[in-house]
Amino acid sequence: MNHLSLAVRLALTAGIFAAAGVAQAQVPQADTSSSDQTTPPSKNKAKTLQAVVVTGSLIRRVDAETASPVVTLDRATLTNSGKPVLGDVLQQMPSISGNATNPQNNSNGGGVASPLLEAGDGASRVSLRGLGISRTLVLVNGQRMANPDLNLIPPEMIERVDVLAEGASTVYGSDAIGGVVNFILRKDFKGAQFSLNDGISSHGDAQRRGFNLTAGSTGENYSIAGGLDYNKYDAVLGKRRKFSKQQLYLSSGSVVAAGSSSIPTGRIQLPASIASQYGCPINSSGTANVTLAQGDGSALGDYRCRLASDTYNYAALNYIQTAQKRTNGFILGSYNLTDNLTAFVDAFYNHTVSSGQDAPSPVGTGDGLIISSNNPINPFGVTFSQNPVPGDPNSGYNFQTRLTGAGTRVHSYTTNTGQINTGLRGNFGQDSSWIWDASVNYSHTKRDQRDTNEVDIPALQAAVDGGANIFNQADPSVGAQLRGGVKTPVYIFTQSTKQGQFDASGELWDLPAGTMQLSAGALYRKQSMNYTVSSFAVLDPVTTTCQILQEACGSPGRGSFDVKELYAETLIPLLSEQPWAHSLNLDLGIRTSNYSTTGTTTNGKIAIEWRPTADLLVRGTVSQVFRAPNLNELYDGRTLVQPNLNDPCVGRTAAELAAHPVACQFVPVNWAGNSPAQVNTFYSGATTVGAKLKPEKGKSIDLGLVYDPDWLPGLSTSVDFWHIYLSDTLTAIQADTVVNSCFNNSSSPYCSFIHRQDNTSRTPGQVFLINTPVVNLGNLSTTGIDYTLRYKIPHFDLGSFDPGNFRAGLSTSYTSTYKNDATPGQPGAKTINYAGTLSPQFGNISRWRGTVTLNWDKGNWNAQWQSRYINKLTALNADAAISGVNIPMASVIYHSIQLGYAVPSIHTRFDVGVDNLSNKLPPLVYQNGSNYNVDTATYDVLGRYYWARATIKF
Repeated sequence: MNHLSLAVRLALTAGIFAAAGVAQAQVPQADTSSSDQTTPPSKNKAKTLQAVVVTGSLIRRVDAETASPVVTLDRATLTNSGKPVLGDVLQQMPSISGNATNPQNNSNGGGVASPLLEAGDGASRVSLRGLGISRTLVLVNGQRMANPDLNLIPPEMIERVDVLAEGASTVYGSDAIGGVVNFILRKDFKGAQFSLNDGISSHGDAQRRGFNLTAGSTGENYSIAGGLDYNKYDAVLGKRRKFSKQQLYLSSGSVVAAGSSSIPTGRIQLPASIASQYGCPINSSGTANVTLAQGDGSALGDYRCRLASDTYNYAALNYIQTAQKRTNGFILGSYNLTDNLTAFVDAFYNHTVSSGQDAPSPVGTGDGLIISSNNPINPFGVTFSQNPVPGDPNSGYNFQTRLTGAGTRVHSYTTNTGQINTGLRGNFGQDSSWIWDASVNYSHTKRDQRDTNEVDIPALQAAVDGGANIFNQADPSVGAQLRGGVKTPVYIFTQSTKQGQFDASGELWDLPAGTMQLSAGALYRKQSMNYTVSSFAVLDPVTTTCQILQEACGSPGRGSFDVKELYAETLIPLLSEQPWAHSLNLDLGIRTSNYSTTGTTTNGKIAIEWRPTADLLVRGTVSQVFRAPNLNELYDGRTLVQPNLNDPCVGRTAAELAAHPVACQFVPVNWAGNSPAQVNTFYSGATTVGAKLKPEKGKSIDLGLVYDPDWLPGLSTSVDFWHIYLSDTLTAIQADTVVNSCFNNSSSPYCSFIHRQDNTSRTPGQVFLINTPVVNLGNLSTTGIDYTLRYKIPHFDLGSFDPGNFRAGLSTSYTSTYKNDATPGQPGAKTINYAGTLSPQFGNISRWRGTVTLNWDKGNWNAQWQSRYINKLTALNADAAISGVNIPMASVIYHSIQLGYAVPSIHTRFDVGVDNLSNKLPPLVYQNGSNYNVDTATYDVLGRYYWARATIKF
């Protein structure tokens, strides 16, 4: 039915567009083109207008290739992809890897409350060189975004996207370590354009549809363009795909379909005196777990031993694609006030409504629930509570269940983002080469998150105390009683950026090899954030609970900082038109940044551009890079996160435990480990725990060749070697790192972060809490090679047949090393090379990634074939039961095709395409796949996907 519906819509769309086009064709037009056009420059300004600022430099250049290795995605590339949002296009680039947010992997999240969490907000972010989204700077016309979500930017306002995959701190300041993604805006747009798009997967789901309208006008002294864009994506449940319909675990070498140990029939901890009647194996704490087997749970005979196979399939109810609906608007304009003075404005606004979904809530004594021994519904005669109750010797036993009657947890987001950059630019005099630019930039984003069906612990406690038999959730009347104990907490995150900037650039003096140029400027920027949490959802750091489900407890956060910067760059021609030196240029840059939070840092760069011949460029850049702590790393309040912990204290003898008294405090001999393996950790910004941070610093090196041979017109190829090194990296320390550091060194400063249940608990040694704040810790470096080739194949005929025009392109990136020393200088510290691996901390660092593209056009027809390759790699620590077990992951090739046809008589163009043509499935990584068994930051989860678009130009 979905395929038929799509076909009918497309047919109707084609008919409507054809009719509109015919009507349009009957009206005489002075200019029927709506493509970008550039007003010819006046002769006296030709030199100034032809030189433009290129991404990666402050200098205005005429050269297409400079010392900076920039990869450009032009409008044709963006259009041929068929993607309604830009994030889907950018995340497929070979230079992007690691953990990055997209609507496939942020569709749930357990309701964890954090400013960083995007559990359904539909965002897409990028991680150049696999260094993380916080080390990739996203710009719009050279101005940073307060909310660097690529899906916020209306595609129709973009002329091209420049991707610079090297450090650029001297040009752009903080965060430009892995590189820069710079969205260059359209200008001088004439006419109007309207487009409709639709798409659906071969499974009959994941439908998307939308439209955009763009219009503009250009005159002798003005240019204005604006547009509206709308797109909607349907949610897709995990059960719609075989690989994600059930949580898969690799345990002791076997793959089992499992799930959460929080099950509707309960995970009930009992002392050996009671559990022994069921024949349950007794653990080192003298307890065992049972679950409901029959009846209403009022009699001891209704229970049996809980088995490892007693799990709940939460994966089937998670989304593998977020529900999304976006409305965008933009306006771009400029006006020449005089011959030497131009006013300009660039502005856009985005309204996104989205949602993620989780299975019904797991709840138990860890959330503060108490089931008293004298409660009539309790047949066991013991009290279930998080800690022993004073005066009750038979208390402190664990109880965990899942409230299926309360319904799924839905995380709904409403995000509003606006950004405006406006100012004046002009010349210093009529005949001067010097130009200036003064601008103010303001951006603001507000994200309203509402989590429905979160358990209200006091209301649940009242229901249980009032006789609601939580042991017997199969009874509809019990479900109705428990369902009354839910709330909808609200978490609101706002952030803003205010910036003023002045730049000037021009020629200094003439040298024998050419003119020396200088660009300099200054800016002031203030960034602010505020995070609020419903009062009943505020986390108590002592009990690790609040009034609702523990995982949904959060903490307010608020803060700001400002930065003042001075920067300059000069281009010095050293040689020109000499033997073996067609040209030789030296590029020097410096930037001083004074942060109100971390003080002053100064960073510089040196770059060489050497052309031995006119068609060969040898380039090299060495630059210092830095990243100041961002607002979240400084001011985020405590958030409860529950990662899996590989506890080194498991199964130890008495002698071994005595050798590690701090890390393994209260752990019994031959301890079976944490149950569940997911332990409580407190993520927080440094300021929250009274700590101070400093910027992470390092170096970025790039050496490369660009060859455009005269003897083979249409061919351009480049190769670049790159290396990035960072020290004192800003990171939320991992629970594994904390525990292992203390295990290897009892004097480690991180030992105080570990809190275990003491000997008064029913589960001594169990991790109660590990603090994991943001710290300066560790060294990180990565090295690799990029290679690109573009070839416009000379036109040829096959006899009397004209086959059309062909263009081919190849873009690859090879990561040779990706090294991390998590605790440099500490006992047991070691450097691990993560290149060619998948890990929870760094994500997918495949060694080889590449794309091959073949384009064809003839007359009104055009087509594109693209293949995308991700090399095989190794998933680290993939076995849930055996530490250190790694498994191979196969390489993957995705194919996509596009076919377009223009009908000039009706000013209309039709495009159709298929993504993931061979319906390639993602490789399995089991429980390391963030609820889906696969790496959704890297691989496609929807399968073969059909799309169509119709565009009419007025």
